[in-house]
Amino acid sequence: MIIKVPATSANLGPGYDAMGMSLNLYNEFTFVKTDEKIDYKDSLFYKAFSYIFDLERKAPPQVKISIKTGVPIARGLGSSATCIVAGLYAANIILGEKYSKDEILRFATDIEGHPDNVGPAILGGLVISAMEKDRVFYYKINPSKKLSYILIIPDFELETSLARSILPKKVTREDAVYNIARSNLISRAIEKGDMEMLIGIFGDKLHEPYRKKLIKDFDLYEKIARENKATIFISGAGSSMLIISSKENLEILNKLRTINENYKIMELSSGGGAEIIGKDF
Repeated sequence: MIIKVPATSANLGPGYDAMGMSLNLYNEFTFVKTDEKIDYKDSLFYKAFSYIFDLERKAPPQVKISIKTGVPIARGLGSSATCIVAGLYAANIILGEKYSKDEILRFATDIEGHPDNVGPAILGGLVISAMEKDRVFYYKINPSKKLSYILIIPDFELETSLARSILPKKVTREDAVYNIARSNLISRAIEKGDMEMLIGIFGDKLHEPYRKKLIKDFDLYEKIARENKATIFISGAGSSMLIISSKENLEILNKLRTINENYKIMELSSGGGAEIIGKDF
C-alpha cells in the first residue's frame, strides 16, 4: 500500500494557523504487512496509523513502513502533516475505508493540534480552516494557474517550538484587525491570480516580524520580491520561504539565486491532496 502526501505551506502571511496550501512536492509512504515486530517508538506516522485502530478498539496489524522523502524536515513545509495523513489513510484503508475525508481531517487535526497543514495535505489546493469543538470547518480554494510559487529552502532546520516561543503572548486589536482583513483578501487574490491585490495588501503583524529574525537573508529575499512585483511569506514556522509571483515574471528566479548559493530554490505549482497509489496490503 502506497500513500503519497504533498508538502504544504501554512499561514501565507496573515493567515496564521488558519490557512495553508499544498505544493507539488511529496513524501511517499509504503505500508507492508509483516510478521516482524518493529518498534517505531514515538514515530508520528505510526502514532497516526494506530489512532483509528485505537478508536475502533482494535489492535493495529504489524507493518513495515518506508518513506521516500521529498519534503524536507523542519523547514516549515508540513513534513509532520505528511506523516499524520499517510498513517491515517493507511489505517482507514485497512479498515475498509470506513471514515470520510472530513473525518480523517478531524482526526489529523486532533493529532497535529491545528488544521492549517493537514487540511491542504488531505484536500489539496488552498484551504482556509477553523476548529470548533470537534469539527473542522473549511473552504477549499483552487489557486489560480496564473501564479508561480517559488520555494526557497535554507540549509538549516528551524523547529516549530522555537519559532512559536519567540511570538508575543498578546497582540493589539489593531494588529488583529490588520491580519483579519488581509487574510480574507489574500485567499481571494490567490484564487483569482490577482498579483496587484497580493502586492497591495502584503503584510503580517502576528508572527513574521519575529520569525524572520531567525532566517538568515530573509530581508534580502524580501527586497527582491518587493522590487520585482512579487510577495514573500515565511512558510509555516520557517525556515523555508514562499514567493508568489506571476508566471510571466521570468527574471525573479535568477535574481533570487544570487543571494545564497547554499539555499535550494524550486519553482512549484499548487498541488493536489493525498493520493492512494496502491491499496494492496
